[in-house]
Amino acid sequence: MNLYEIVRKHSKQIANTLKVLEELAEPSFKEFKTTEYIVSELTSAGVFEFTNLKTGCFGTIDSGKDKTIAIRADIDALPFNDEKSVYRHLCGHHFHTAALLETIKIIKKENISIGTNLRFIFQPAEEVVSGARFMIENGCMDDVAEIYGLHVDPELYIGEIYVEPVSVMAGARHFDIEITGKSTHAAYPHLGVDTIAAASNFITGAQSIVSRMVDPLKNAVITFGAISGGSACNIIPEFVKIKGTFRFFDEEVNHIIESKLKKLLDSVDVFFGTKSRIDIDDGTKPVTNDKNLSCKIKNILSNDRFTFYPSQHLSMGGEDFCFYNEFAPALFIKFGIRRSQEIVSIHNKNFCVTVEPLYEAVYLWLKILTAGV
Repeated sequence: MNLYEIVRKHSKQIANTLKVLEELAEPSFKEFKTTEYIVSELTSAGVFEFTNLKTGCFGTIDSGKDKTIAIRADIDALPFNDEKSVYRHLCGHHFHTAALLETIKIIKKENISIGTNLRFIFQPAEEVVSGARFMIENGCMDDVAEIYGLHVDPELYIGEIYVEPVSVMAGARHFDIEITGKSTHAAYPHLGVDTIAAASNFITGAQSIVSRMVDPLKNAVITFGAISGGSACNIIPEFVKIKGTFRFFDEEVNHIIESKLKKLLDSVDVFFGTKSRIDIDDGTKPVTNDKNLSCKIKNILSNDRFTFYPSQHLSMGGEDFCFYNEFAPALFIKFGIRRSQEIVSIHNKNFCVTVEPLYEAVYLWLKILTAGV
């Protein structure tokens, strides 16, 4: 029986794990039930060497080899409604978790010999880009020689993967702005300091940063996702708050955008008489695939069930997987789940994954591990 036949032998078990994890969807750093389930499944499979962090866990399957590689799966979900009372797996993290968990269970149940020690990492809080650092601080990367991860990609068809040695995910930084003015009656704007007008000018002006101040051959984007201020149509509010994010692949572009946002806000203050504050987080760096690991995985998976997506396929999305790359060579696999012409993006309320590509994901991890990378 070959590896894929072994995977299909456990198809009902795999489908059930995906269903359970989907129903357990929990917010970042509150993945208590999800972690309990993972730990219970690991223990039932005979895996006892792990660290339970209550939200997230990591451990080792020791095969007596000199080399240890890590595979990371994120476990948190996203809010489904504005009140944040309902959470759903709108980014496919339950798929990532199920793939790694089922890989471990099948290795143990089928007594499959793997060519390396496996450090499994079930990471919380990817959506708030804090979970990777939390796991690293707790020792998940100790003695790890290489680390791998995958992310579902609704643009790639089932069987297609992207493993090119490039920056596959952008650096991402978020910012919060508060503009303070002077409230007044809408009929007498000259007696106040108009925060709405100031905010509008800032947002409009910021569109020129990427289009006119960044090399057009370098990818970048600035997006404003939230603005709030005011309570009535005839009152100029004292405060306006703005939230946004910018993305980049080039460190110089990162510095340009940060600098220009601050200078633009200063100029708005001078012109309108407002007083403003901007806080820009450190965010994440681009996720860059290691050249040697890319070549190695292509060799392992060539002439197999997978097609290597040939065109450039970068994403302006951010990922805290980048922090693992500071401790070991890393490879982040974009994994196709598309079944039809229609594309439903991650983070969309209608996003979902089916079990069929999950069989392929489990097989991928087993193939890599048995090859010994």
